[in-house]
Amino acid sequence: MNHHARALVLAIAISAVAVPAATGQGTPGTADSMHAVAANAIAWADLEAPGFDPGVKMAVIHGNPGEAGAYTLRLSFPAGYRFPAHWHPMPENVTVLSGEMRLGMGGQVDDTKLKSYRPGDYLYIPATMPHFGGVRGATVVQLHGTGPFTINLVTTVAR
Repeated sequence: MNHHARALVLAIAISAVAVPAATGQGTPGTADSMHAVAANAIAWADLEAPGFDPGVKMAVIHGNPGEAGAYTLRLSFPAGYRFPAHWHPMPENVTVLSGEMRLGMGGQVDDTKLKSYRPGDYLYIPATMPHFGGVRGATVVQLHGTGPFTINLVTTVAR
């Protein structure tokens, strides 16, 4: 953890978001079964995270991000959305599916650090690495990793 920052830890209330029905054999969402989700069957819900403005939608695609184990989720951002500096205790894998994501590394928002990522671009963000950003146009990203998925807001401490 960065000793020059305080983190306000918050666990995302994932349990309120239903996992869509799967097709194939076995129990939906388990490691021993095939799991498929049709795009038109994705169940979106509001992402409610302190420090994040309303407007982001989240859909759990696989697993339960609120528990230990593999998960896949999608975030849908409205045009012009910006998110604060934050970090996650586990590595984060991000793929831009549509739109344009702008991401900067660091514990303080600094627009000069923003880089643009477009559909098909992939980002690996190591555990505890603070980042911030936003989107241009409506944007959808897919995240996958190992849960529990939590967001830790960064507040700077004077040096």
